Amino acid sequence: MVIIFSLSTLIFPLAGSLLVIKYGGLNRKFLAWSLAFSSGVLVSVAFMDILPAGTGIDPDRAYMGCLAALLILFLVESFTVVHSCNEVMEDCHVHSLGTVAFIVLSLHAVTDGVNIAVGAQTGGVLGLNITLGVVLHKLSDGVALASLLLKSGRSGRGTFWLCLVFALMTPAGALATSPLLSGISAPTTALLLGLSGGSFIYIAMADILPELHKNHDRFSRLIYPFGYLTVYLIKKLGAL
Repeated sequence: MVIIFSLSTLIFPLAGSLLVIKYGGLNRKFLAWSLAFSSGVLVSVAFMDILPAGTGIDPDRAYMGCLAALLILFLVESFTVVHSCNEVMEDCHVHSLGTVAFIVLSLHAVTDGVNIAVGAQTGGVLGLNITLGVVLHKLSDGVALASLLLKSGRSGRGTFWLCLVFALMTPAGALATSPLLSGISAPTTALLLGLSGGSFIYIAMADILPELHKNHDRFSRLIYPFGYLTVYLIKKLGAL
């Protein structure tokens, strides 16, 4: 299952990066709608699935993991000045962040792979919803990375190969982590679920939604709760 889940994450970042390389970008209104839906999925997966599963095992470890994820991601973005949506939703004139963006977003992609491995370990609807949350926000990461690499002077071919390496980081993280998770203790599982839930909350609330507010697209506000509804329906169907 982890192989299927992890390989599914290849499509969206590559699609986003290829659209930027070939056409110079995406329709901003369509991208805003996609990101609004993605953020709704991320938040609802965290609060409806991941954190309840973690707190059901060990509340202290789950909340500790959640707080740790929020702190780590805040520090990473503070020191690298790389924002996963800022370069997508606004015009960017920074030309020196291409390599830094590749490194930081690739590290983030590895953590997404860990999230998928944790979801596959728990299995069922929880694993499916974690994968859905990861897959949907990879589109904006692919767009952001390709845009920064092109603006930093990389050729289209060079940008493609770096974006391909970036897209492979999530499956690599999932496949490398999965064997390490077999037989882990319940408190460790709760901690990992907390880390996963915290990372989803941070990506949605700190990265995506603030940029959507700047975009002033009212329809994206209506699309956002459809992310909630999607996760809710998947949970209900999975319980049948």
